[in-house]
Amino acid sequence: MSKNYRLKVGKVGHKVVDAYKGVEEKFCDAFLEKDENSEQGYSLKTSVTAKKVVGVYQKIEDSVVGEYKKIEGKFVDAFLEEVDSEEE
Repeated sequence: MSKNYRLKVGKVGHKVVDAYKGVEEKFCDAFLEKDENSEQGYSLKTSVTAKKVVGVYQKIEDSVVGEYKKIEGKFVDAFLEEVDSEEE
């Protein structure tokens, strides 16, 4: 049986999500353009430069996600509470 969790409301959680959304929006505005022929609806604005930027962005994202996972493991008990699936 799997456990279900929900995020306790807090200032830190909102700040983390808002910061990530801001980075994501700036990246999209700077490096993506609408493309009706693409499955996702977007394509990179440039080729060589975009590949470099995507690589750097991926490294940053991997680093942030890795650090978050470390923190998450240590603070789950402090910020999450177990709920029954009916309470979701």
